Amino acid sequence: FGGVSEEDALKFVTLNPAKLLHLDEYVGSIKAGKHADVVLWSGHPLSMYSRAEKTFIDGTLFFDRTADLEAREDIAAERHRLIQQMLDDKKNGGKTQKVSSQRQYRHYHCDDYEDEAR
Repeated sequence: FGGVSEEDALKFVTLNPAKLLHLDEYVGSIKAGKHADVVLWSGHPLSMYSRAEKTFIDGTLFFDRTADLEAREDIAAERHRLIQQMLDDKKNGGKTQKVSSQRQYRHYHCDDYEDEAR
């Protein structure tokens, strides 16, 4: 941890930034009355091998790694089903669309004053 204690190293990424932003009365540590934004890690939170297992924002579960992995499997299965359906339709003479590589990309420059929303 760069020669500092574990507690100080954790403060470097939690409480100290909150103090610098003058938000430490709301975030930066776990205390009654503060916003309940918490991440549960698979290991030590400062280890590069640790993964976020669950994230709570304002006390509500926002991310769950187990549910995310299950959703990924469901999405992959649905993607496979749709691709197979398209291939079957093509094989059976169904209508297909030609591949279009004529995408219009806008090149932005720092001198551009136009707003894309207009």
